[in-house]
Amino acid sequence: MATRAESHDVRAAIARRTGDIVEALLDLDDEDLTVRSELPGWSRLTIACHLRYGAEALRRMTGATLSGRPTAYYPQGRARQRAGTLLPNDGEGSRDVVNSLALHSRMLAQAWSAVDAEGWSREINEPEDNPDLGPVTLTQLALLRLTEVEVHGSDLGVDLDDWSAPFVTMTLPMRFDRLNSRTVDHRDGSLEGSWLFVASDGPTYRVSVTNGVVESIPAVPHAPARAALEATSRDLLALLLGRPFRRAPRITGDLPFGEAFSAAFPGP
Repeated sequence: MATRAESHDVRAAIARRTGDIVEALLDLDDEDLTVRSELPGWSRLTIACHLRYGAEALRRMTGATLSGRPTAYYPQGRARQRAGTLLPNDGEGSRDVVNSLALHSRMLAQAWSAVDAEGWSREINEPEDNPDLGPVTLTQLALLRLTEVEVHGSDLGVDLDDWSAPFVTMTLPMRFDRLNSRTVDHRDGSLEGSWLFVASDGPTYRVSVTNGVVESIPAVPHAPARAALEATSRDLLALLLGRPFRRAPRITGDLPFGEAFSAAFPGP
């Protein structure tokens, strides 16, 4: 069960990063807000719209979960609804979007401040005909929000700091754990085996594929594996998120198999 202290650390990290994002965006004029971001195909305004919608969606999902009701990130379905969430509302200017992002982020923080330890451990109940996030608790939902603001903050290209140490420390174990819900195409046998991920400044995990079924568990350094990848915790998280490295992991053992991980698990 998540403690209120643990949830407070996540919420504090979200608040810091969100505040930095809003402050940076409010310093830009309308033209700079519509400039292409470092995320291919997205402008800075696209990112602001996306983060704004996320704050709205997670507050709604939190209320539904605490009330015992099914809930979905995209109630109308991802394919039908997502594109519209990346655009300003009718008649809405660029700065209106940024101010709305700030408002909805505060409202989400307020909703989360009232959740107790038992509530943070509740699992989101997605409709069977509209799954999107997969099995997650409210604690994991907050970590997903932290991921959104940390990663997209860097995407904005406004010289925000790189990912914070609390973000990396709190999120890396969850990302390895979420691999257990994945499957891979094993028909040619090329992805059968295991990868050992050794964080030079953190934990070690072993990810294995057997008949397409994935198992991701904590391990010890030097545990047997077909390939081992060593990097900082930050760069192992970048690997799991499909994002650029500061320094690429060092691969030992079966080099092609080690390099195949990114193709087998292409980000979230």
